Amino acid sequence: MSRRAAFWTFLVVLTLLLANGRAIGSGDTNAVERTAASLVRNRSFLIESPADDPFTRPAGAGRISIYPPLTAVVAAPFFALFSVFFDLDPSGIQIAGKITAALLSSLAMGLLALIFSRRVLPQRAFEAAVLIGIGTSIYSTSQALWQHPVVVLFVVIGLGALEDVAARARIPTRRSAVIAALAISLAAAARPAAIPMCAVLIAFLVTRARDHIAAIAVAAGLPALAVAAYNQIWFGAPWNFGATTTGRFMAALPESVPGLLISPARGLLVFTPFAVFAFWSLMTRARINPFARTLLIAVLVHVGFVACWNEWHGGESFGPRLLTDMVPVLFFFLPEALFSQASAVTTLALVSAAIQFLGGWTYDYRWERLHQRGKEFDQALWSWKDGPIPFAVREGVAIQGVPDVDGRKLRLRLHRFVLTDVAGSTIEGGSETPRVSGAPLFSDVHLERGARMEAGFVRMTHPSDALAFRATRDGLLALRISGRLDGLIAVDGPAGATEQPTNGPFDTILSVRVKTGDVIAIRAARGDLRLARIEGNLSR
Repeated sequence: MSRRAAFWTFLVVLTLLLANGRAIGSGDTNAVERTAASLVRNRSFLIESPADDPFTRPAGAGRISIYPPLTAVVAAPFFALFSVFFDLDPSGIQIAGKITAALLSSLAMGLLALIFSRRVLPQRAFEAAVLIGIGTSIYSTSQALWQHPVVVLFVVIGLGALEDVAARARIPTRRSAVIAALAISLAAAARPAAIPMCAVLIAFLVTRARDHIAAIAVAAGLPALAVAAYNQIWFGAPWNFGATTTGRFMAALPESVPGLLISPARGLLVFTPFAVFAFWSLMTRARINPFARTLLIAVLVHVGFVACWNEWHGGESFGPRLLTDMVPVLFFFLPEALFSQASAVTTLALVSAAIQFLGGWTYDYRWERLHQRGKEFDQALWSWKDGPIPFAVREGVAIQGVPDVDGRKLRLRLHRFVLTDVAGSTIEGGSETPRVSGAPLFSDVHLERGARMEAGFVRMTHPSDALAFRATRDGLLALRISGRLDGLIAVDGPAGATEQPTNGPFDTILSVRVKTGDVIAIRAARGDLRLARIEGNLSR
């Protein structure tokens, strides 16, 4: 029964992680994914990357990721299997990264269900593990190949073995001690930010398995030596990691501590409200259980360490990404909390899952484009009105990816749908969202990337900023567009882009032939566009 619970946990979590049909990565994940692809194609850690890529460094005849290589090494077999069927081109690499991350996280949750089954009924173990997999930042960090899925997997393996050591009744203790030491050390090797938390777990292991200290030292030391050798080869010294740390600590204190817990933009208790019960369960058992006490200390150490990092908010991500590594530790006694307060825990867990799904189907970096790269980012981190969650609800744009196979090429075509859609033929600037009126010639009107409402205009300052909509009829769509732009306006349609230079105020007509369902986007190919009005007319 426990193995069945583990299998179904793996299957359910994997299905839900892949259900949105798209990868949600960043510059961090691109570097890791390209490294995994290079290991498959070239048997090398070197990758091709622009000289100004902040996530890589020059090395030899190419560039190398600033991140430790273990995540890419673990991912390489999955990428190799993917390459049997599809090309590892840029799109294929991104898809392979998403699938790999989802598989690793689902495997971790399946193992967690197996571990939980030692203490509770398999049904309760299944419920707890699934809720952790879809109701925490494990969900959001499994949308691309972050380092977190690998860390979570190794932490889960280490916790299972460490629990055996703590019990001292299960045999063999030596085997469990070695597994715990190796797994926890591998977690630290995959992500240096997890080192303080892992050090707490290793310290507990040493105190509980003194008879096996030599075996523990060897098991824990091997990954550390491998990382040291890698750093020596590529970064010049065993203690040098690729990512610079100079000047990147302590400046955000003390705001970062409550920020990690209750910030509307990144707070753990905001994005994962059932973490309250995880904390409560862990603290309750910590009073009488040395192992639970160790886990509580590990959680506090990890939160404290991340809070010292100036970029505690985790950059471009949905929710408290940098706390993901501690999720298995924090939620290790969730089954007991489910047993004692099932209704309340389940309710908040489902709210947590709904928040994660909201991110999975809406998050596209738009919130960061509007806030993080502007001077108001510090204020935006604490805005309850305009945090990522209310922002996503207010925008109401769901994004569903659909696989598109062309021979060995695999793509994910993204379809955006406005949940509170109003069809029309005229779009004008509004207060918070564009105003749509007139005959229903187009639908799903929405803003993309950094496009924003400003003084009654839709303002677009980057070539990726756009106002987009979907055609509702077939024919030649003539768009009368007015606004102000010193540059080049573009209309992207199914046949490509139509561009026209403008100089100052303009009122122009651009036409595009469409079929029902085609997506049209208006943007500035060059310059700062203030879009006032779009009026469409359709002819057969």
